[in-house]
Amino acid sequence: MNEYAFEVRLRAIVRVRADSKDEATKVVESVLGSPGSTEIFLANQNNAAVGRTATVTAVDFQHSSDPRLVSDNGPKSTRHAATHRG
Repeated sequence: MNEYAFEVRLRAIVRVRADSKDEATKVVESVLGSPGSTEIFLANQNNAAVGRTATVTAVDFQHSSDPRLVSDNGPKSTRHAATHRG
C-alpha cells in the first residue's frame, strides 16, 4: 500500500473548569497532544467496520499560538458589578 501525509488546519475549543484563568490556560496544552496508539487503533477499527481499507499510521498535532480565551463565565469583580447597578 502507498502512504500519504495530509496537513489539516484544526480549531479546538477546550473547556476548562479552574479557580483562575491563568490556571486554566496552563492545562490547555495537555489535551492538545497527539492521540496515542489506542485511539489510532480504535479509529482504524471503526473505519474497517464500515468498509474503509485505509489505515491511519500516525497523527501529530502542532499548535502555533498560545491559547486564546473565547469565553469567561467566572465570578465578576465587585467593582465591575457596582458600575452597572442603577
